Amino acid sequence: MKVFQRERQLRTPGGLSVTDITDDVNEAVLESGIRDGIACVYSPHTTCCVRVNEFETGFLEDFGRLLQALVPTDRYYAHDDWDRRTENICAEDMESGNGHAHCMAMLLGTAGESVPVRDHELALGRWQRVLFLELDRERDRRWVVQVVGS
Repeated sequence: MKVFQRERQLRTPGGLSVTDITDDVNEAVLESGIRDGIACVYSPHTTCCVRVNEFETGFLEDFGRLLQALVPTDRYYAHDDWDRRTENICAEDMESGNGHAHCMAMLLGTAGESVPVRDHELALGRWQRVLFLELDRERDRRWVVQVVGS
């Protein structure tokens, strides 16, 4: 059994932005030397996540509208109420609330995805891509891929 890990950084444009990181993940899988196993791709942030889906303009527009309808930015969020909030305070967050981004992330589930590796590459379906979703403002972010197998 072999384990390989790589961390990557990116600057997101903010808003509901989606970045296709599939090629970078596949590069890490190839670099790992692992022929068969699993690749776990993870975002260590609370207002973004990694998902597998189609990277197609119409879908991305539909998905953005759906998230904004479910979690509008112009609603009251206790997370953004600085007269009330006393925990995990970051001066940067006080300039622009991100309660909506935390709620979106919770709706989307876990912060990462696990994808099978077969013959030194991700075993994705025809249209599937590994996507990094930013739910907050423009930020420096990172994601981690860990490949385990033989």
